[in-house]
Amino acid sequence: MNKIPAVIASVFFFIVMAVEVFQIPGSFIPKEQSIANIGLLLMNEYLVPFELLSIILVAGILGMMHISEDD
Repeated sequence: MNKIPAVIASVFFFIVMAVEVFQIPGSFIPKEQSIANIGLLLMNEYLVPFELLSIILVAGILGMMHISEDD
């Protein structure tokens, strides 16, 4: 199996992820601590980090399942 396309795709993914993370404005401390405000912040201002975190968590779960399966 050719690994060059996989390496190119992973490098491209990490470059795009790094560019998006460095473009996030402001701090991560919410101004108000109400459930409605936190939900609005997650779905508006912090949508990209929220989605990147979900991708990383799913990848971790899949990796854990792959490592723990019987041979």
